[in-house]
Amino acid sequence: MEIAALVIILALALWVVFKPVRRDARLRERDELRVDQHRRHHTEVVRRESSAANVNLTHLPVQFVVFDLETTGLDPLRDEIIEIGAIRVNRDSVNHDTFEIIVRPVKKVPAKITQLTGITQAMVDGGDDLDYSLRAFCKFVGDLPLVAFNADFDMAFLRSASNKCGVTIPQRASCALKMARRAWPERASYKLKDLARDGNLGLEDEHRSLGDCKRALIVYTAAASRLGTTN
Repeated sequence: MEIAALVIILALALWVVFKPVRRDARLRERDELRVDQHRRHHTEVVRRESSAANVNLTHLPVQFVVFDLETTGLDPLRDEIIEIGAIRVNRDSVNHDTFEIIVRPVKKVPAKITQLTGITQAMVDGGDDLDYSLRAFCKFVGDLPLVAFNADFDMAFLRSASNKCGVTIPQRASCALKMARRAWPERASYKLKDLARDGNLGLEDEHRSLGDCKRALIVYTAAASRLGTTN
């Protein structure tokens, strides 16, 4: 099956309702999370197509978390996390929780990073410190399996941050990028935006953590379906 068709089928099978899990400092203490309901309305045509596709997702974990980081650079020892986004996926449900937090770095956000991500210095100045952000993320994840598009990159930053904050993240992360390379070895490009474009996925919120999570989720499930494995 071509990547575009497989991605669309999996998107229909998985992606119906998201519940954003966000902080609300005005209403709760800083260590609490507020769950708001947000529904994406799909047409009857989409529901029929999803049902007709009859996609088998049993090879996926019952629950897992797809996450993405935005950072000030490429070096996990010198650069810093400025945004964490995640989707807690429920394989057997159409309800998936999302997490998104802006992290306040010690250093200024480089202009090239603002140009790439749209994350400004003013945004991070109003964000949360690394310790709070990382612990909130770990609370959201629990002991569930992790997935990232470029897992080596994201996990290196998570490990560096966890060492600074004294937080333990025992999970390894499945890498959607490596799986895509095995699933479609003939491709010329494995950039997330190219995989998304070829799968007819939108590029809204590109280089923002939650937007890239959504694309990584579908690429991961499409590659896993093709390969018959989640690693």
